[in-house]
Amino acid sequence: MKNSLIILSLFMFLFSCVDKEKTLDNGVKIKYLKRGDGQQINDGEIVMLNLQYFDYDGNELLDKTGKDPVVLQKDSSWKVNGVIYEVIDNLGNGDSVFFQLTTEQFFKNAPQAVEMPDSVKNKLISFYCGVQDIMSQQEFEDFQREQYEKMQIEMEQNNEQQLSIDLELIDNYLKDNNIDATKAESGLHYVITKKGNGDNAAPGDNVTVHYTGMLLNGEVFDSSVERDEPFSFQLGQGMVIRGWDEGITYFNKGAKGKIYIPSSLGYGPSGAGGGVIPPNAVLIFEIEVLDY
Repeated sequence: MKNSLIILSLFMFLFSCVDKEKTLDNGVKIKYLKRGDGQQINDGEIVMLNLQYFDYDGNELLDKTGKDPVVLQKDSSWKVNGVIYEVIDNLGNGDSVFFQLTTEQFFKNAPQAVEMPDSVKNKLISFYCGVQDIMSQQEFEDFQREQYEKMQIEMEQNNEQQLSIDLELIDNYLKDNNIDATKAESGLHYVITKKGNGDNAAPGDNVTVHYTGMLLNGEVFDSSVERDEPFSFQLGQGMVIRGWDEGITYFNKGAKGKIYIPSSLGYGPSGAGGGVIPPNAVLIFEIEVLDY
């Protein structure tokens, strides 16, 4: 009920500020909240839409706005795709509108038949739709490229910030536990507690190791030792986290030690194991290289 009052109040405020309406051939009445520059959507063009709609009880069903708009390319299918496409086809660049459809109208063009009780068929679904931009195919490709480049820059900045945090965590941990570790250029730290024989493992080697993985708080999240099942993989081929692909190269056959892995070389902001390894977790691995 509260949501319904909010939607009704918002609609009444917007309606009071608008003096332009349009009734489409299909009978849908659209109320303009804002007028744009008049540029229409032509066949083959890409339209980016801010789209938000609510059911008859005021519950939000969709919110695709701002940096996450609906992206559509206009083609001949718009003529048969239903009422919403007809509304969009009547909008220009920068236009923002409010309109309502009955629940029956809304589901009329659903890919699969939707059964609904008669009691809800005529209940109204409320839509707010705004044309964010209209682009040619080439303009949209250029836009996507620019967005990808911006995303990459942002990710690099975030990674640098997180690495700085992780390195401080690792340094404090090593200091608090009186551990003298070697720091690699990547930020990974390692300690050799038992020397092995021969050359260090190298990318391309099929290595077999025993390991125990834990978080900085000492919580163990995986251990081949406990399972008594050594783990084998080809080094340097992306079969394991980057911290392993690098860290194992500091060990030779028979060597034991620990590697301290910044999150950017581990599981990053996603974490792993359904929450067992939290986002941006620094990892510690006890390693014994058995063979390669």
